This record gives sequence, C-alpha cells and structure tokens, in this order.
Amino acid sequence: MMSMISGDLRGGWQVNRRKALAATVGGGLALSDLTRSAGAASGVRVLQSPEQLHSAYDYVIVGAGSAGCVLAHRLGLAGRRVLLIEAGSQAKLAAIADPPEWPKLQGSQVDWCYLTVPQSGLGGRIIRCPRGKVVGGSSAINALGYLRGHPAAYDRWPDGWRAADLLPYFKRAETFSGGASAWRGGNGPLHVLSLANVTDRNPVASAFIKASQDLGFSMTPDIGGEVTTGVGWNQLNIKGRIRHDAATAYLGSLESVTVDLLVDTEVLGLVIEDGRCIGLRLAEHFVRADNEVLLCAGAIDSPRLLMLSGIGSADQLRALGIPVVLDLPDVGRHLEDHLLVAGVAYAARRDVPRSHYQHADALLYEPCTDPNDSPERVVMCLSLPFVLPSVGPLPSPVYVLVPSLMRPRSRGSVKLASGDPRVPALIDPNYLSEPADLDLLVEGVSLAREIGAGAAFADWRAQEVYPGPEGTNTTDIRKFVLRAADSFHHPVGTCRIGAVVDEALRVKGVAGLRVIDASVFPGIPQTFTNAPTIAVAEKASDLVLAG
Repeated sequence: MMSMISGDLRGGWQVNRRKALAATVGGGLALSDLTRSAGAASGVRVLQSPEQLHSAYDYVIVGAGSAGCVLAHRLGLAGRRVLLIEAGSQAKLAAIADPPEWPKLQGSQVDWCYLTVPQSGLGGRIIRCPRGKVVGGSSAINALGYLRGHPAAYDRWPDGWRAADLLPYFKRAETFSGGASAWRGGNGPLHVLSLANVTDRNPVASAFIKASQDLGFSMTPDIGGEVTTGVGWNQLNIKGRIRHDAATAYLGSLESVTVDLLVDTEVLGLVIEDGRCIGLRLAEHFVRADNEVLLCAGAIDSPRLLMLSGIGSADQLRALGIPVVLDLPDVGRHLEDHLLVAGVAYAARRDVPRSHYQHADALLYEPCTDPNDSPERVVMCLSLPFVLPSVGPLPSPVYVLVPSLMRPRSRGSVKLASGDPRVPALIDPNYLSEPADLDLLVEGVSLAREIGAGAAFADWRAQEVYPGPEGTNTTDIRKFVLRAADSFHHPVGTCRIGAVVDEALRVKGVAGLRVIDASVFPGIPQTFTNAPTIAVAEKASDLVLAG
C-alpha cells in the first residue's frame, strides 16, 4: 500500500421461490416476528408516503443499504438536503438483532428473494441470490462478516481506488474492538468485533485453528488488519451481542435535521432530460434532485434501474421496447461472485455448541505462492449444518468446513427480462464457466479435508460424511463440487469503474448521476464485500461533497 505499508509484508496491507429458499436456509419468519424498528435518530425524518416529501432535495439516494446509509450520514453531517429512498420497510425482524439467527433472514420478507437463471456450470441448478429489502439493506440480513481482504486486490483497481487510497476510509468507518492503530479505526460509526477479543469462542473453531496451524499455516491475530492471510478469528458487525448493521450505525448516529428517509417505496426509473438526471420516477410521483441522484441499489438493481431508464446496451433496450437514452453496453456486464462448497461435513462425537456469534467463528485465508498476491481460497469452519439439499441429508450433531473461491475467473451478467420495472432482472453469474474455477474449488475441498482430518479434531470428529467414502479421487471430488457449489452472495462489478462510471463514480455520458455501491468494483475483493462497499461509499461521500 504505497508509502503507508512496507513493501515486504507477507499477505497483508501493503421453482417455488420461497419454498426452495426455505429448504436451504431453514425457513422464513412469520410477520409476527417483525418486532424491532431501525434505529434512525430523531434527526432523520422517516416518511411513509411520497405525499410527505419536500419539493426538492440536494441529493436523492436510491437504496438504504450499506452505501446509501453511509452517504446519507456524511451528506447530512455536511448540512445537505438529502432524501434516502428504500423499497423495504423500516421495521426489522427480531432475528436481525440476534447474530446467530441470520440464516432465518434469507428467504424471509426482508429479502428480495432473487434467483439466478439456471446455471449450466452447476448442472442447471438455480441459485438463490438474497438481497436485503429493509432499511440497512443486505447489511441487515447478511452473515455479519466484516473483513477488508488483501491489499493486492485493490491495487489492481484504478488510480485513486487502490489500497492506500481506501485505507483511511476503512479506518474512518469503524470502531474496532481491538483498538485504534495505524491499520484500524477507533472512532467510526460501525462497530467491528474480532472474536480474538472475546472469551466464549466456539471450541470447534478453536480445533480448526489448531489443525490449520499443525499444517503450517500461521496464526494471524487480526486478520482484518496489517496481515490478511493465515488462520484467524472472524470479525463481525456486532455491538453488545447485537448486529450493528449500516442503518443502526450510520442513520442511528445521525443528528442532522436535513435527511428524510422514505420507506416502502420502489423507484421505477430515472428521469433524464437533455443529458442530465434530474430526479426519479415513483409509482405516482416525481422526485427532483437539485444536485445529483446517487444510485446505491446494489450490483443487481443498480444496473437494472439504469437499463430501465434507457442506459445500457442499445440493442438489448430496443428489443424490449425501451427508448435508448445512452448506449452504454457494459451496464450489467462483468458480474462476479464468490462461490463456496457446502460443504465438507463431519459427524461429531458429541454435541456441537451453538455459536454465540455467527457460526463461522474461524477461517483460513490460504496464502498464494507469491506472498504479495491476494489469496485464491478461504476455508471457514461452521458449527451448524450447512450443506445443500442437492448434496444429501446430514446427521446430528455435525460441523462443516466450507472452502470458497475468492478470485473467480468466471464472469456473468445482469439483464432485463422485461421493460416492466416490477419484473426481476435475469441474473446469470455464469458460475464455473472458466475451468480454472472448478480446479481451484477441487483443491479447496482437498485442503478442507486435510484440515478436518487433523489430530486437533480428534475429540470432535466421528467420521467424514461428505464427500465421504465416494470422494476418493479427483473425478469424484469434481462431481461433489458440482452438487455442493453455492453462491457466497457477493455480487459485484456490473457498473464498474472505467466502463460504466468514471473514477469519481459519475455515469459516463449522463450529468447529475453517480453509482455508489458494489456494482462499481473493478474486480472482486478476496473477502466479504460489505467492508469494501462501505469504504467505497465513505470515499465517494468526499467526492460528492467536492462537486
């Protein structure tokens, strides 16, 4: 990371939709579980209807997810008139507050419940693509993981967006449980808990760490700090045993009286006149932005809204009867996502304690051969039954090791199915279209099995269930991966810097419009994508205020 990081650091900073989803994540939640409201401060005016809107705002933000909440906070602090629009509700499921309950949220009423098109690389399987439909967005329904990833991933991004450029914004965003340092923030809105700083860690995760060390992997005390490879304790958005999502962190701490939050309202399109975006089209209203519209709808819905508004591939738009405003063919292209294998499962000799936190308490970032390059794979240890129905049934008790591909070669797309804004987009991650991705996952399964067979697990391991006796050679393991592969739910890159937006995140060819979310990532970071999304939004807030 340029001058701030030494050049010799090793691995560091330098279908029936609802039924199918419930089968995977353990079921949805009843409406009676809607018990906790988002913690918007008294300075944020919460609106239930567009009838309550002011006539105009300086900035209109589409999407109250991670990026949208950051921008509302920073622009509100600067005294700007801001409207933040969210399709979901301000109300939250009780399970949002309780970190171990996160699996119940996917497939529930606070999830858009998107699905991919059939994936030829996965034998035609349709993969769920959960996205948060609630104030807080996906930060309110995800698995709470909050890591930055390896700096080399960002050093492949354009000038101005590299590791050294983003480090101050990673720090500005967080209050880290391990305290402030040259690498960590100590006074930001968002709380980050390292399980290295707690005493009630899961004993199965402790066995995983010891087994990884026995194979020669180094223990990394803060795997979200200076060194980001090796085995270590996970880091999560938790404050006082409660999920600390972007809405709680950024809207809940905002004392500005210039921010309005309009909930339960879908944006149907952007309004563009004479090459400038002047506002938004709602079902029965027009919302004007005097300065800019900031599109923060995520890697699926930001390109969808651009295309619905006539910005995208001219041929595709004309085929759907959408008037072409701007021929920008890269909109919706270059979709990237992490792929995991669910999973390498073990029957346990005794009851596996329930995690107090997130279930994946420990993880291993496997270093590359080049120590200054970012890792290809991560292996997580989960203390819950995490195996796809396509793999088979599980015994009880059980624990699972989950290898994941963090630098996929495969690229996909988001396209419109219709010109009707209420029709979901066609999501095609194109998983395993590049053979190298399958090879890397097969190697990841072998690594997970090597860890799982270690002496450190002797008190826990009864027998390997999956891949089990059938996984005796590479051919068998490849077949297992094709059955067990699933999304990590980290879509990025569909409005990437350099192709759709410029380096200030302004949409090319349209004034008054920026895209600020994971869709602008030029390449996928080798980590959970919430932390880099928040860092990008923090930096973007400075760019917006600079004009």
